[in-house]
Amino acid sequence: MTMNCQGRYSVVPNSIRGIWVWGTSISEYGIEKAVEEFKEMGITDVFLLVKGTMGRVCWPSKIALATSQDVSVLPRTRAACSENNLRFHAWFIITQDKTYLEQNWTSGMWGIPIESEPVQEYRLGEHRCFRISTAVVDFASDIRYKEYVLSLIAEVINDYAPDGIHLDYIRYPNGAWGWGPVQLQRAKSIGLKVDSLLVQAIRTWGTGGDQRNFVDLFMQGNPDVVKWSELKANDVRDFLQEIRCLVRRMEPSMLISAALIPEGGNVDPYERSFALVNFGQRYSDFSEACDFILPMAYHRELNKPISWVLDVFNGTAQMITNRSKIVMGIQAHGGISINETFDVFNVLKKSGADGICFFAFHEIFKNEKTKEFFRRSLIEDYNQRDISYPQNSEGRFH
Repeated sequence: MTMNCQGRYSVVPNSIRGIWVWGTSISEYGIEKAVEEFKEMGITDVFLLVKGTMGRVCWPSKIALATSQDVSVLPRTRAACSENNLRFHAWFIITQDKTYLEQNWTSGMWGIPIESEPVQEYRLGEHRCFRISTAVVDFASDIRYKEYVLSLIAEVINDYAPDGIHLDYIRYPNGAWGWGPVQLQRAKSIGLKVDSLLVQAIRTWGTGGDQRNFVDLFMQGNPDVVKWSELKANDVRDFLQEIRCLVRRMEPSMLISAALIPEGGNVDPYERSFALVNFGQRYSDFSEACDFILPMAYHRELNKPISWVLDVFNGTAQMITNRSKIVMGIQAHGGISINETFDVFNVLKKSGADGICFFAFHEIFKNEKTKEFFRRSLIEDYNQRDISYPQNSEGRFH
């Protein structure tokens, strides 16, 4: 059930120029030094990872199950951003938490059998042929985990008053996961053919699977596949809405944002179906809950041309409400050249996007050449003119 929360939207600043920052990286580099350089480079928004996939937090929490070595990262970064007039967003990994699962191993998300034969032995509620994740929490069935995540977010809001709460990994890992007893019993209760769904899932994601059978059935309108996929998307939506309601109750004007799988924002209907079936992410749900969304349009990581980034923006613009804004995530990692990042930057400047956000700090700040590129492009050239870089440059993000 979708929740309605008072204070639906906050005022999103124009032309966000953000950077995703790992706590360990900024701690090693020097927090105050890094934030001062962000300001000099024209960065407006800092997205600091405060709870990662391991579940460790980088502030002196009274309730967290584990903390990082340096618990001063969040308070110092928050203070430095305030001193330099930069917006600070607390970035949370939502559905992954290895520390939590070490202490609550039965809460791991269930995955399909990877072979077809065990399905013949399958009986609802038994797990001898299923896999259980040690990294991803079965958030749809573990109410305690949801309460734990909400309590961590509340602690950060209370103690550090960030400008925004930024959500990541608020999704299923892919369609092979999310097949636990609670989900299967729920599906069975509304008349879905569970055994048939499992067979189709194994044909898609099991050993030798084609990675698309389930998506094809969804696009063909197979009623069981459609309802199953929508149930999982509703799980993601409901958790998202719980977080939204908490934030709005505590601080109605606080910005809420989320990093999203880019396929869900593509103009291609197959890509959008792929995102829904695999990850349970509907851009319309995030548009309703968030002040702005960040499609992670890492083109080189997905072996896509630069034009694909524009496809993601255009598709996203078609699917979201006018009240939610679009900040495009740009790849600055994985050996991509500076020239190529320039090209993406220029494309997005002309797209009408409400901002850009670079992943990630630890790649950009490795050498002076890349830092100079960002300084020039963000301060001198953003929303002014195309930017260029000497063609013989060998500077790269590694």
